[in-house]
Amino acid sequence: MTAVVRPSLAWGGVLLAGLLWGIGAIVAQSVMQSGMSAYSLSLARFALGLPLLWLWHIRQNAGKTENVAWAGLSMRNRRLILFTGLAMALNVTCWFAGIELIGATLPTVISICCAPVLVAIFSVLRGYEPLSGRLLTGLGFSVAGVALIVVTKEFDLPANYALGLVWSFASAALYAVVVLGNARMPEEVPATTVSAWSMTAATVFMAVVSAVRGIDMPSTTVVWLQVGYTGVVTTSVAYLAFSWGARNLPPTSAVVGTLVEPVAAAVLAAWIWNQPLTGQQYLGAALLASAMWVLSAGAKSR
Repeated sequence: MTAVVRPSLAWGGVLLAGLLWGIGAIVAQSVMQSGMSAYSLSLARFALGLPLLWLWHIRQNAGKTENVAWAGLSMRNRRLILFTGLAMALNVTCWFAGIELIGATLPTVISICCAPVLVAIFSVLRGYEPLSGRLLTGLGFSVAGVALIVVTKEFDLPANYALGLVWSFASAALYAVVVLGNARMPEEVPATTVSAWSMTAATVFMAVVSAVRGIDMPSTTVVWLQVGYTGVVTTSVAYLAFSWGARNLPPTSAVVGTLVEPVAAAVLAAWIWNQPLTGQQYLGAALLASAMWVLSAGAKSR
């Protein structure tokens, strides 16, 4: 018998993931400013987060083989998990590459602001969810809210701006693929199983890429701790929460839920660097909250 998950709990999962990822964007920028490359940080993030995911997977699925062990998965589910893991590895790497060039805020916003639009278009075209006024209204609120949070009068164009935008938009497209992959994952396959196997695929892929390009190690204890945060918290905890929540919400609702990420980044920047939020940014946060409410209204468990 399949348990019914309340939409409010599913929203809690994706909101938690967005919050942790928002903090992770600031941490990742600090790590790369210390000299660690985007490829090495991406590998460290997956490799450090993988053991905790496998521990959860083993504890929750002890004695099971069907839909849990690799041999017990159907060929379709194997392909879906591997494809999602590869997209996740590329998404994170492109995101870090954008952060390395133009800072944490803009790549993060581009990635998560464009992804809802891409997911909505694909979901409507494939018939996963209908084109409705609620969907269009929620998307409009979310895009406007993110824009108000990050586009300010003090915004200056950094060097390598165009290349940073290319990496950021690539991250957005790949993030949409990750969302759709999780949303279409069969209900009988546990979220811990999906997370563990897809993260394994992402780790192997990034290990090959980093071996070819060269691996950078953290230079100080503080950087080691920051890298550990990106691995354990923003990878294991956040991705598992998102994977579980996304399969119990419509695809567009799931990706819009993580729009709390730029809010977390803005609040953290205000706290650490004494940069208070403006009235425009508060308005943007209110629009994001409205988008989440509109999209969650009437949403049912998958």
